[in-house]
Amino acid sequence: MPRNRPGQVRARQRPRSRLTRRPVIAGLSSPALAEIARVENSRNHLWAGVTADALAMWGAFVRHPYHRLWTPYEDGACGIWECCGNPYEAREFLESVILGMSRRRARELRAVVDRLDALY
Repeated sequence: MPRNRPGQVRARQRPRSRLTRRPVIAGLSSPALAEIARVENSRNHLWAGVTADALAMWGAFVRHPYHRLWTPYEDGACGIWECCGNPYEAREFLESVILGMSRRRARELRAVVDRLDALY
């Protein structure tokens, strides 16, 4: 049986992707985190890590004692979501991720978000 040359074997292999660290969200299983990553990569309006960022932003907003006095961009904020983002927009991102997930995995993320919603 003829032997393949190493260059031919490497040419047929899939290129290795760089390993990126997925953010860990407390209270979610690893299959749920994998599905969140899949949803983030498959939707045009989402990007990698947006769920963890949105969850952190929504959590900081609802835990803040003056959260009901928040006004959008009138206090000199820059308007860039990653910097001075809108917590209501973050909540919408969370809802869109939940709707894109399977029922079983969405139930896990929904439980985390519902605990924060109860604070609001």
